[in-house]
Amino acid sequence: MGDRRMAEIITERGSLYVYTHWMGWDFPEMAKQAIVAARPRWDDPIYATHIIVDQLTKEGRDQETEFGLMCTPCCEDSYNGDSPSVIINLPSRILTVHGKGAGKWRFSELVRG
Repeated sequence: MGDRRMAEIITERGSLYVYTHWMGWDFPEMAKQAIVAARPRWDDPIYATHIIVDQLTKEGRDQETEFGLMCTPCCEDSYNGDSPSVIINLPSRILTVHGKGAGKWRFSELVRG
């Protein structure tokens, strides 16, 4: 069991995938907060990715399970089958959520509220 969700962080050089086993219900909101936290580095994909991953996984620090990082998606997403249901597109500055909490937001919209 679990509440699985996967986020894809897209950069111009490829993607990184972040997986949660238990916090899928909150992953879209966590992604929004992570994007806002990375705002000072939106133009620097390396640092923006670092901040986003750090924010997405902070609830699982020092735990053996909860979150994972992947270069290729290889786990179940309870909300979108085998595809990521949270897509953070750094070059386009767009967050897309499929399944529960579905929607599409420009990063600038997340900052304004």
